[in-house]
Amino acid sequence: MGEAVNELSLFTGIGGGIYGSKLLGWKTIGYVENDTYCQRVIRARINDGIFDTAPIFSDIREFVKSGFADQYNGFADVVTAGFPCQPFSLAGRQSGENDERNLWPDTLECISRIRPRFAYLENVPGLLISEYFGTILADLAAIGYDCKWEIISAAEIGGQHLRKRLWILAYPSGLRLKKGQKSIREYTHPYKPDIINVPQRIRPQPSVHRKNNGIPNRIDRIKALGNAQVPQVFATAWYRLNA
Repeated sequence: MGEAVNELSLFTGIGGGIYGSKLLGWKTIGYVENDTYCQRVIRARINDGIFDTAPIFSDIREFVKSGFADQYNGFADVVTAGFPCQPFSLAGRQSGENDERNLWPDTLECISRIRPRFAYLENVPGLLISEYFGTILADLAAIGYDCKWEIISAAEIGGQHLRKRLWILAYPSGLRLKKGQKSIREYTHPYKPDIINVPQRIRPQPSVHRKNNGIPNRIDRIKALGNAQVPQVFATAWYRLNA
């Protein structure tokens, strides 16, 4: 296989998507995650040698404002982002773009500054039926990116829970490979969508071992797990959207 695919991970959480990118053979060159508990989990996995050693940035707004996003231009092949989904969740208020938790504009700004070969986005299915989905497509078109998308559930690949998610692949408009130029798929590990058959080394590990295993830590873990992406779905959606 040729050179590695370099990934910048926005809204990393506890790294469910990172396990997915490991199934694809990618290298993570940066993490952006504001939650302190999730940051500790990421550091623990880096120390374990499971995640790649790379900077961990906190607030995405500061990541853009301080010029860090610009530094990834020309280095990040893929920007991945499971941008906060509460504003669009069918279980929530669906405040959408007016919700203070809506960080899509900041996600878009990162993509615009970095200009990756692909932006790989994840959200709840409720986004697809909201008016704001059209805004997102228009925003990406305005910076020169086309999109395709699909809803995939964990149950489709053998999971014992439904957990439907919307996956969006954005790529430069009119993207055509030049003669002799390799597709990003040629730098990606072959992947069989089997939720059971995951290499031991990259199976999700216990989050963070702490002497005080009290209620606050349990709440942090439940929240983080609820927001986490399923690694095998991450990898499966990538292959389907690149078909």
